[in-house]
Amino acid sequence: MTFSDITSRITNLITKELNYSDEKKEIIAYAIETVLLSVFGTILLVIFGYLVDALEPAMIAALFGVLLRRVSGGAHFNTPLKCLLIGAVIYTAIGVLAKIIVANDLLNATFQMLILLVSLILVALLAPVDSDAKPIHSSTLKISLKVSSMIFIGLSFLMITFTHYKLLNVSAILGLFYQSITLLPIFNRKGGVTL
Repeated sequence: MTFSDITSRITNLITKELNYSDEKKEIIAYAIETVLLSVFGTILLVIFGYLVDALEPAMIAALFGVLLRRVSGGAHFNTPLKCLLIGAVIYTAIGVLAKIIVANDLLNATFQMLILLVSLILVALLAPVDSDAKPIHSSTLKISLKVSSMIFIGLSFLMITFTHYKLLNVSAILGLFYQSITLLPIFNRKGGVTL
């Protein structure tokens, strides 16, 4: 049974006696699927992060990466489950890497700012990246998403500048950097990334 099947069953259960139009049912189905996928993705990340003792940095990296992704777009896998599973694995790996970097003091403030600058340049040049499933037709929306992406990186820069918690800073930077890399054309072939 797929997520779509589960979503359809839940939607039918909820709307059975409400006499909703097909359009309202579709909106409810989309909301349910989004919530289920978010919960499932978070559970996967918590399990993976906990198993490798990198829960905190993995969650921080995912938070910053996911928030940037909301406005920048990025690479898409051909199924939501692949996206969730691979995202959980990558953010867990980023969490482990962040712990190693902080434990060995491998990333000084200058290099952190350089990574953020690269992320900002990638976002400025490439965001927003849409998909065949969710194309962005409005030029006003594209500009708004690009500016929002750049502002988010700017706000992250300010937070990192004034926060002295190294694990938070490194995890956030790596999460932003990973998300900005997903904007590159190599990861955005027609039809999404296939695995």
